[in-house]
Parts: sequence; structure tokens; C-alpha cells
Amino acid sequence: MIIWYWSVKGGVGTSVVAAATAVRLASEDRETTLVDLTGDQPALLGMIAGAAPQQPGIGDWVAAGDGVAADAIGRLLEDVAPGLRLLRDGTQPALAGHAADGGNQRSRLVLALEMLARAGPVVVDAGLDPFELRTDLADSHRPVCVLRSCYLALNRAQRTSGPYDRVVLVEEPGRALRVRDVAAAVGASSVQRVAWDPRVARSVDAGTMVSMLPPPLRRFELPA
Repeated sequence: MIIWYWSVKGGVGTSVVAAATAVRLASEDRETTLVDLTGDQPALLGMIAGAAPQQPGIGDWVAAGDGVAADAIGRLLEDVAPGLRLLRDGTQPALAGHAADGGNQRSRLVLALEMLARAGPVVVDAGLDPFELRTDLADSHRPVCVLRSCYLALNRAQRTSGPYDRVVLVEEPGRALRVRDVAAAVGASSVQRVAWDPRVARSVDAGTMVSMLPPPLRRFELPA
């Protein structure tokens, strides 16, 4: 299983939802890998900021091409908690926008995710997914768009290619848009709700996401 979290707009909570999903899957005694394509996960998970600024990650493995063994990616994994491993973004971007071998890079990135998924669930924090790699994933995998009940976010979603079959909606108090409005706007068949809660922000600031997941992130239904 590969759960690919992405969004059309920054600041909606994609990284937080991805981290929470990985923590919950690991708590179910499932060997879970969190793949960070944005660079935010070490700080979000409460790891020492800047402790390994030059540590290689998924980007380095992809950039190495066929010159590195496929199973070498396992040596890049860091243990975060029992059952939870992190694969950092690395010192090089996982995909270069105008690389001559861009197609090969896309294939290698998907290959890396599929190899990691043999051991257990893989959760990807893809951020804005600028290269739309979500379209390369097999039908058995799960691209999930994270949105807020915000007119600007929905407007941008309608101008950005999906898929939007699965959506996680961060519901903010006082917003006029509801789940049915979001589902209708993007054509989502499944919308999971996460209530906005200041305890989530406090947990991120304190670095306690792994040790003490806030209630709203413990309750939302994981992508099926």
C-alpha cells in the first residue's frame, strides 16, 4: 500500500496528515515507511533540526540512476519509533524539472516506493506534487488530496488535474463550505474529515507528534 498525500495549495496540512497517518499505521504493528519529498518531516516529527543537513535520501537514490543497487535504498531509512521509518528527501531533488532523463527518474521514484511497500505501508508527503507523479501510481495505490474548506483552495483544485477520488478535508470553524460542497467541487467519492484543532499546532511546535498524537489526528478515518 502506498498512500500519496498531495495538495494544490501550501499550508493546508498535508505534511501533518501524512505524518499522523504514518504514526497511526506504525502503532498498529505495521512496518511503516514515511517518505519525505518536501523536507519538512524531520522537524515535524521532533527530530533534531539540522542534525544531518547533508544526509542522503530518496533524491540521492533517484539521481544515482542505475549506478546504485536497487536494495541500497534500505540503508537510507532512519528509525523514528517502533515500526516507523523515515526516508528523507536528501541532498538532491527527487525529480529535476527539465532533466534529460526525467522519465527514468519518475520510474525510479515509483520503483523505490514499490520496493519499500513490500515491507509494509508507505506514506508519502508529496506536498504540491509539482511533477504530478500521482498520475504514475498504480490503481492499487492511493493518491489522497488534502484540502481545507476554503474557496481559494477549491478554486485552485478545479484548475489542477487530479485524481480527487480520495480527499482529506481539514475543517476550519466558521467556514461556509461543507463536505458536500467540497465533494461536488472536485468530484470526490471519498472525503475524510479532520477537525481543525489548536492542539495539533501545539503538538507540532512541541515535537510530540510521534509520542502523543493529538485527538483529531487519532480519530480521522485512514484512506481505504
